[in-house]
Amino acid sequence: MRFDVPPELRLFGESVRAAAGGWEPPREPDLGAWLDDRDDVLAERLARAGWGELWEGDLGPVVAGGLELGRAVAPACVLDEATLGAPLSVAGRIRHGAETATCAVPQPGWGLAFARVSERSPERTLDGTGTVLGAAGELDPVPESDADARWSAWTAATLAYLAGLADAALDAAVTHARMREQFGKPLSALPAVQARLADAALAVDGLLLAAWGAAAPPGRADSDLSPPGNSLLQGRVSSLLWAGVACREVTASAHQVHGAVGFALESGLHRYYRRAKAMQVWAAAVCRECM
Repeated sequence: MRFDVPPELRLFGESVRAAAGGWEPPREPDLGAWLDDRDDVLAERLARAGWGELWEGDLGPVVAGGLELGRAVAPACVLDEATLGAPLSVAGRIRHGAETATCAVPQPGWGLAFARVSERSPERTLDGTGTVLGAAGELDPVPESDADARWSAWTAATLAYLAGLADAALDAAVTHARMREQFGKPLSALPAVQARLADAALAVDGLLLAAWGAAAPPGRADSDLSPPGNSLLQGRVSSLLWAGVACREVTASAHQVHGAVGFALESGLHRYYRRAKAMQVWAAAVCRECM
């Protein structure tokens, strides 16, 4: 499926891609230890490219940039800080919270509050999201309209990030299937592999549609496939929950197509699966806190 993306959004996506170009998270994680792939140099490059304070206006750039950040497996903090205004905190766990003084705390009804962070302690993780356990102080509620704008931007950015993750994993799987020969022919010629890649491609198209749909203004037919009001909020939850599962399944399919080589750290494919699973868990946790 091809999407008619306005030229200005395409150019912005290219700017974010250039800013993230050459950056890679650690390939050899210390499994079971605390990990944080936060990169202040990368954050500065993204800020110069215009990634920041995006929740205030059109959400098209949020999606265009989020797709590229997902493809690059960029640190999740670049999503939270650009849209929510601070690292995300859910149930006492703060994403990329080692050095932050303030965190963004989800509230029921898709409310939002900021809180001071204290008594933080690193939590072991299989991904590089730098999670810490921290006690949040007194909550400073965000006005309802402001909170909704921030959550709308965060949702669009998260859906785009998941779509980018899945798209990059699928590209790697297709490339491998075309190059790798088995039974005298490329893997891509085998019906079982074709079917798995086709299912993954369909899921990626759905993720892209969900991301661009989240960027459309409320009330438009392509905004969220839901009417205004509570149903729109339910649509936000449904999109996030489905996207988390779909992205993880695409990355798992990429592993299956690669076979044993996909589980070697040198391939880098594990980064997509680990990040997809982490993003799935965080998105579901936010939905639980906000409902």
